[in-house]
Amino acid sequence: MFKNLFLIKNIRRKTHLVKLKNMVYQVPQFIKEETKLMGWITFTQLWILLSFGGLIVLLFFILIPWLWMILLMVLAPACVFLAFGQIHSVPIYTLVMAAIRHFWLPKFYLWKKRKNFLKNTRIYSSKTKKYSRNKY
Repeated sequence: MFKNLFLIKNIRRKTHLVKLKNMVYQVPQFIKEETKLMGWITFTQLWILLSFGGLIVLLFFILIPWLWMILLMVLAPACVFLAFGQIHSVPIYTLVMAAIRHFWLPKFYLWKKRKNFLKNTRIYSSKTKKYSRNKY
């Protein structure tokens, strides 16, 4: 049945060609990739850069110059790392949002450990043939 099935990989175009009985079908891969806005920058990266840039300009008018320079030296690399950094090919801004969501939202557990579990159990004694309360 699968005698005439061939798989041809094309990494640069990010597609796989599947050939079945002299018919070629192009199967798209990596469809969750963000669209590029300007060259190599995405809309999310541009939004992060503009937000941090606006914050830096706002701080320029509010703070004294030496304090502004110290904050600029901290915020500028943080902005670039947040916009363009990746860990295991996952963008940093995705990981930051997942961490915020994890710590901010309430946790839902399907089961919880009961504290009074041993107090409510009964132990069957073979000598007295009666149920007795656990004394623990």
